[in-house]
Amino acid sequence: MYILDSAYYLNTKEVITKELILQEIQQALSKAKLHRDISIACNVYQWIINLHEELIKVFEDIETIILEKELSGNYLNQFSNDIKKSLALLPYINFTLEGIHQDSKIAVKDTIDTQGIPLEKQVKSLKFNLDFFRKLNFFNDNIVAIGANGSGKTTLSNVLKRYLPNTGVVISAQKVLIIPTFSGVSNFNNTNQKLQNSQGTDKSLKVTYSTENNGSSYNILSQLGGEFQILLDNLLAQRSVIRNRFFDTLKNGQIIENVPVTKLDKALTIWNSLIQHRILECNDGINITLKTITDGKDYPAHQMSDGEKVTLYLIAHVLQAPSLGFIISDEPEMYLHKSILNKLWDTLEQERQDCIFVYLTHDLDFAASRTTAKKVWIKSFTHPDTWEIENIPNNDMPESLLMELLGSRKAILFCEGKKGSIDEKVYNLLFPNLTVTPVDSCFSVMNYTKAFNKLPNVTVKAVGIIDSDYHGAERLIALEDENIFSFGMAEPENLFFDESFLKTMANQLMIDDAVVNQIKLDCFSLLRKETELQVANYVSAKINYYFKDSHVSKGNTLATLNQNYSNFTNEIHIQKWYDERLEEINEVINNQNYSKLLAIFNNKGLKAVGNKNLKITDFTDKAIKNLQFNNDTPAMLRAYFPKKLIDIHFPE
Repeated sequence: MYILDSAYYLNTKEVITKELILQEIQQALSKAKLHRDISIACNVYQWIINLHEELIKVFEDIETIILEKELSGNYLNQFSNDIKKSLALLPYINFTLEGIHQDSKIAVKDTIDTQGIPLEKQVKSLKFNLDFFRKLNFFNDNIVAIGANGSGKTTLSNVLKRYLPNTGVVISAQKVLIIPTFSGVSNFNNTNQKLQNSQGTDKSLKVTYSTENNGSSYNILSQLGGEFQILLDNLLAQRSVIRNRFFDTLKNGQIIENVPVTKLDKALTIWNSLIQHRILECNDGINITLKTITDGKDYPAHQMSDGEKVTLYLIAHVLQAPSLGFIISDEPEMYLHKSILNKLWDTLEQERQDCIFVYLTHDLDFAASRTTAKKVWIKSFTHPDTWEIENIPNNDMPESLLMELLGSRKAILFCEGKKGSIDEKVYNLLFPNLTVTPVDSCFSVMNYTKAFNKLPNVTVKAVGIIDSDYHGAERLIALEDENIFSFGMAEPENLFFDESFLKTMANQLMIDDAVVNQIKLDCFSLLRKETELQVANYVSAKINYYFKDSHVSKGNTLATLNQNYSNFTNEIHIQKWYDERLEEINEVINNQNYSKLLAIFNNKGLKAVGNKNLKITDFTDKAIKNLQFNNDTPAMLRAYFPKKLIDIHFPE
């Protein structure tokens, strides 16, 4: 009895071992050194001799890395391919120095010189691969590289495609999803060769064409549009070969326990597990069709939606990637609905555990979903092929937030509040040179600012803005050394009640700015009416802040625990805090201290005072527009912020 699978019927790549690759490198070093000596003896150009020296150095580096690290077969496979390609460009590696006669040196020199440019490209490829994998520390799990637009992600994918032609496949972000109709099954050897050629072709659309002589983009689009044909043609041809050989085996009377599962079979199974309302089939062995679950009606695959097509496209790519290779996906989230995005890539990673997936993305939700992958960020890109790649370090900040901010080219401003809040809009208008990031509480602002500024190799720094009400003056001064600042308002919306700012609003509305005096009087009246509520809310918030910011000291006995708890609670002075705040508010009202009122009055209902006196219904919206479109107003409101923060926003 035989147990067979598809590998039985088709040739598979030999798995290279550490011992074999070391032998290969040692032989390659010997041959490269010999070829260098022959080149010197034949007076080959010095720049080509220098290339030999660089090649030898790279071979030595690879040998050292393999000796020192436990590398996966992916890297060994890549190194083996690189070595073979390099030696193929050294035409006299099977000669001896003594075998090169004086009268043949000119011919030898000419032959070696013709390999100079190809050798230069190969050495560059070798050095790039080695540098790239070093930056990733030869990680044996999958990799997610985060990069903002313009960080060179697509260019990196194209360089990897060029330098990993035999051991990798690059799935471009640009896809022309055209599914063909086949008239028959092609020859597998031909389709497999076309697939390998296609996997090394640039499909980024970063190409051009000449309009001279009625030139057009037809050839470019034809190449891109034909990619799906190559993928499906090879799946169909492989399936035909495997099934034919399987039935030939049965015909010969052998008993086989299992039916081989082809890559096309796997592709259909995976697609059907993701798309619930349709079934993908290939009943005639030639063309893929769809069937609706509700009525069983068939229709051709080319009528699939874009999301359904790209799902099949990605599955076909990944299943046919070289074994023990690298699968580089540029923007893996593109065209995919969130409901199937993570499940698809989870399934493909499970199916191709022999490969290392390298995702190039700016989708932070997708990046965070790759929980076991190594996270790196593309810090910078210098044309044409230089990238700074850094690890995303362990940090006290949430990973998704850290990934979002690492790509920022502006200093980070952490503030209280939530995304989309009025606070965020105000800070964005006041500090357009900073990346405004709301993080809920003042404690998050403090913690994240400190954590971000401890990150190594980050080109920008973070600052924080917190409310000053519940922190002592000494602590606020100390926090400024950590780039954490307070400002002179109870909350950002109170900025709109700055006297000068209100006058600009009144002028825009063609109202006498004397109305501002009435607004101020109404604010004092409202504070007097809400004094008890304001004091009680202040004390409640101060107690909550104390519990969040403090802790009971550790105790090793019951008596110590009781004492420590008593010391902890003794720091809460409800009556004292109440009396101090009440006295402060009464003093503000009695002295008609308007600037102090704005600093302590925490009431989002103040906008009702603005609406009533300015005779409008949308005070906050009009105030934001005034801040956005009146060139004089931002400076008015920035006056409430510390000079150190302004200096960070407007560096000299």
